Amino acid sequence: MTRIAVVLGSVRPNRSGGGVAQWIVDKANAVEGVEAELVDVASFGLPVFAEEFPPMMAAPKDPAAVAWNEALAAFDAYIFVTPEYNRSIPGALKNAIDFTVPAALANKAVGLVSYSYYNGFRPVEHLRAILVNFTTGVVGPQVNLSLVTDFADGSFAPAPFREKEVDALVEAVVTQDKALSTLR
Repeated sequence: MTRIAVVLGSVRPNRSGGGVAQWIVDKANAVEGVEAELVDVASFGLPVFAEEFPPMMAAPKDPAAVAWNEALAAFDAYIFVTPEYNRSIPGALKNAIDFTVPAALANKAVGLVSYSYYNGFRPVEHLRAILVNFTTGVVGPQVNLSLVTDFADGSFAPAPFREKEVDALVEAVVTQDKALSTLR
């Protein structure tokens, strides 16, 4: 069984990512041998990172950060869902990653899903660069959604071809998880 955390990286009250993340959870849960669960960064109430030491030197002491790391550690793999903010990822997602102890993500598979008016290519490239620090196995297939064509009247309505993209992403995450599990 591969336990996948679908991490929703936006904390805005009117965010578009909730529907996207739930869609990923539902699609992943339809795959035999996969148990996916939503992990919402907003639900942790993380303060701005201001720990005495970076997590690679000492685990964060803030209770919200402790809960965040415990939640992440319970999973075998991750799919990050992020909007594009100012040509990158949201500050709240970067802040959550800054609180993450390296062991929580080490040698674990990671998939990326993004959305923006420009198909979210920029935030996933930034996430790839950030996650290198954690020795993760970020998979090649990704899902890049357009706020123009995959949303209608403010609601998530993915184009039909997106289904196959999610299937490929989940399959790659599960395959990468199996390969990396021997290193954990």
